[in-house]
Amino acid sequence: MSILSVEELGILCPSTVAGEKWQELTRANPASGFMQSLDWAEAKRRQGLTSTHLGLFEDGLLIGGGIFYTAAERSGAGLVLAPEGPVLPWHDRSKAGPGLGLLIEAIRERSQNLGVMTLRIEPRLVPPVPPVLREFNRAPLDLIPRDTLYVDLSDEQPVLLAKMKHKGRYNIRLAEKNGVEISEHTSVACLDRFYAMLTEASIRDIFAVESRQFFEQMLTVLMPSGMARVLIAEHDGDTLGALLLIIHGGRATYLYGGVSNQKRNLMGGYLLQWRAMQIAKQAGCTTYDFYGYAPFRAPDLEYSRFSQFKSQFGGNAIRFIGAQDYFFLDNVADAFVKVVNEAGAGKCAIKEGTYA
Repeated sequence: MSILSVEELGILCPSTVAGEKWQELTRANPASGFMQSLDWAEAKRRQGLTSTHLGLFEDGLLIGGGIFYTAAERSGAGLVLAPEGPVLPWHDRSKAGPGLGLLIEAIRERSQNLGVMTLRIEPRLVPPVPPVLREFNRAPLDLIPRDTLYVDLSDEQPVLLAKMKHKGRYNIRLAEKNGVEISEHTSVACLDRFYAMLTEASIRDIFAVESRQFFEQMLTVLMPSGMARVLIAEHDGDTLGALLLIIHGGRATYLYGGVSNQKRNLMGGYLLQWRAMQIAKQAGCTTYDFYGYAPFRAPDLEYSRFSQFKSQFGGNAIRFIGAQDYFFLDNVADAFVKVVNEAGAGKCAIKEGTYA
């Protein structure tokens, strides 16, 4: 009978043997992804998060685990998060259940020091919720888009084009005919142009965008590792659009992007996506993830404004089970008592100040 165990792995370097084993684990697991990679963890640490890296071993062999993120300020009532994790053999209930239990217990033991009372996980699993998550509850907020659009890149390029909607194919060819060019960038020197496009799009389409520093910290880590690259659409010296492509294992992800207000009739955004798919395919990816999709495109749904555009490239709508919460009940009770005591102390202070 095999023996499962959990060990803390610390901060691993991707170039070490242990680091490469973890990276390969996240690349090969379809329910995981780049947010469980060592490179992403380093980027998140530079952005102010802390990480706890646990490995799940079977008879000494690494078979799973998770990188769990926490914010700097938690005060006992915070969250510990595992986006695209934990990394488990979900298809094997005899290992997934016990392995998950060991990871939960390991986080529970660290929860007081971490200042958290809730574990939030979000593996890329399609419904129904597996029985091993019966002690979890549906979280009020997802870490990654619950609905997305996957394009199968395993076909040859003419077949990929044939599977697109007519408008998608037409606009790609229109952009090529009009002389739109796509350049690929793997250094942070492109950041200003990328961020300008993202900011312009956010103002026009009314969505929030992270700071320039956020992207600088991210790209400084992910570009040298080969995980991230920026594509920029240009025409006669004008920048028409840009996107951030993440490649990890067999999946490529369109993580951020935006197009300019000028020369939109040249359809640079369509050619950007097509080039991203071609680059992903050349890198060995079999799936292109549009990272957010509203299949019914109701006006009040997140991603609905962009889903009409995304749908032109074909693909299949995918729904995941979404984020799941596990509560450390002792910590919840302690946090509640602390809040009540602090509230009571505040009232006393107010009364004392009033009658002084």
